[in-house]
Amino acid sequence: MEGASRLLPLSHFAAAHILQQAGVSESMARSVAPQLVIRGYDAKHVIWGRGGEVQSWQFIISGLVAATMPTQEERSVPIIIYGDDSWFGEKPILNRMPSHFEYVCLSETQVFMIPAAVLWTLFDTELGFARYIAKLASWRGQKTSEMLTLMKLGNPCLRVVMGIAQFAEALVSRSERPATTGLDGGIAIPVSQTVIAQLCGVSRAAFSEHLQPLALDGWLTISYGKIELQSIATWHRFSSARRSQPTSHTNPSMAELLVELHNASGM
Repeated sequence: MEGASRLLPLSHFAAAHILQQAGVSESMARSVAPQLVIRGYDAKHVIWGRGGEVQSWQFIISGLVAATMPTQEERSVPIIIYGDDSWFGEKPILNRMPSHFEYVCLSETQVFMIPAAVLWTLFDTELGFARYIAKLASWRGQKTSEMLTLMKLGNPCLRVVMGIAQFAEALVSRSERPATTGLDGGIAIPVSQTVIAQLCGVSRAAFSEHLQPLALDGWLTISYGKIELQSIATWHRFSSARRSQPTSHTNPSMAELLVELHNASGM
């Protein structure tokens, strides 16, 4: 995947506000705000390659970013998808290790960047920020482990359904907490079916095959190569329930997955 990146102007007031939402005190937020920048990425831009150094913690102002890794068939599948108002990249910085995933932009994306050195200063001096990072890392670690098992060991139909479910979570909830409950209605995935198929680690033909039963059952609609998800609350509950299942449940049929969606809807 390829794509360009560019620096964009950043309001110090806006930067300080974002930092305060992450637990940084007002005085410290104002102090470090001039050191921070906004960067714009084109779709398909690889922010960090797998095994690369992560030099900044990034906050998505707008767009979608996927943390992916290859399957046994050497296809890249999304382990986490980040949407608006989501931070990403904290784990390799805090562990002082190369990135375990490849981070790629699924759409045109704007991010707010905190250099790794600034993140460490905030982590060492700001108790509220350290607590924020700890809670974020703990929840994400559990979610990543569960999703990694599903997407690495799961059969093609499970990869497709869980890949789509990740978009439901990323598009309507901030990533520093579990998915919001009580949501309903539909939302369009702003990525082509071809790209979603690639991210799910299946061929375009296999993706279409597994997509049709979901559409016929009313969980999504298909038009002009795009997908609109229906009943977002159901997708959230399904994703959470599926991630918590044991590894022996990684080879379900599409009929079984449809039953799980119905159960998640309470119907």
